[in-house]
Amino acid sequence: MGVEITEKYKFPFDVRISVGDIGGPSAGLMFALGIIDKLTPMNLTGGKFIAGTGEIEASGKVDPIGGIQQKMIGARQAGATIFLTPASNCADAKGAVPAGLRLVSVSTLSQAVNDLEAIKAGQQVPSC
Repeated sequence: MGVEITEKYKFPFDVRISVGDIGGPSAGLMFALGIIDKLTPMNLTGGKFIAGTGEIEASGKVDPIGGIQQKMIGARQAGATIFLTPASNCADAKGAVPAGLRLVSVSTLSQAVNDLEAIKAGQQVPSC
């Protein structure tokens, strides 16, 4: 006999995200940031083209993903200049960063929000 425990949340509102043909958990960080951007008066990007990746836990911890090199190339080809990178993926990303793309190392959702605010203000943030 096995026991499986899952986390389930009841929100006071519905959140619907149409993702098209996206599979897997690696867009979790960016979805979470998009929801924060929509539900708060913040403008998280400050007009910059920011991309990123990372699986997100219920606690807000950002977990590593696979295929970081390909995701960075795709983001840069689409026009991104900043790429939010799970801190645990920094070693995999080094040496494969496309020209014109700046990596920002993130460990938690709250850190990612703070880093985006700092970038808007022209302040330094952790990089890979």
